[in-house]
Amino acid sequence: MEDEVAPLRARLVGQRAAAVTGARVTLGALGAAPVALAVTGDGERNARRGLAAVLAAFPVSRVIVVGVAGGLTAGLGAEALLVVERVIDETDGSLHAADAALTAAAARVSGARRGAAVTAVRIADTADDKRRLFALAGARLAADGDASNLPLVVDLESSVFAAVASRAGVPWMSLRAVSDPAAESVPALLNRSRDDGGAVRRSRVVVGLLTRPSDLRRLLALRDRVRACARGLARAAALTVEALYAAERSTSAAAAQAGPGLEDELATRNA
Repeated sequence: MEDEVAPLRARLVGQRAAAVTGARVTLGALGAAPVALAVTGDGERNARRGLAAVLAAFPVSRVIVVGVAGGLTAGLGAEALLVVERVIDETDGSLHAADAALTAAAARVSGARRGAAVTAVRIADTADDKRRLFALAGARLAADGDASNLPLVVDLESSVFAAVASRAGVPWMSLRAVSDPAAESVPALLNRSRDDGGAVRRSRVVVGLLTRPSDLRRLLALRDRVRACARGLARAAALTVEALYAAERSTSAAAAQAGPGLEDELATRNA
């Protein structure tokens, strides 16, 4: 969503809009690294359509998902940052593994903890729902032989982004910040306001508030939390992108100094 990436867009140098159906795309640079910053909108349908359009329009070499998530692990506080290296789809139990080199770089330069995410079919709006998803994720990771006790969060899109990127052969990873901890509920109005594609319709939220105005205070507090998370995500994403690009430039320079034979071999390996 726009609120999740606005601080990151503010860091872009040489911004220019790009016309892409299904996503709002801003081209620019983070440090010296060229990036396409895409806002697909929330929900499974928007995520799938938006990322597919971006990958078709630009020569993307890496996908970094940036957004907020609900906490599932007790003690994982508000605004905590996670580098998500495993994503579990609640619908079919499938598990997606992020690119190891990307997650290692992000954890190293951003200081974020490594973790895992459940992509749920609906917003986890109660503590009970979060406990259920925590148990589901723990069982799925254990079945895969992962006993690392990774901190867990819940979102609505990560498994979709992972599947689209993987089908395109593009390495991916996800940075998530906790907007609502495990013991905290969010207004059920948000789930009631979702459309068939999973996106929260602002017009439905407004209508819902007419019959339940007491939710407004909680929604405003959640919005402020999302904005605070977005600032932490912007810093982590910028550091990650700049570090990856610097490493790539260093490798290219070393290959050039070694002569065309080695450079050609590296290019073949990286293709």
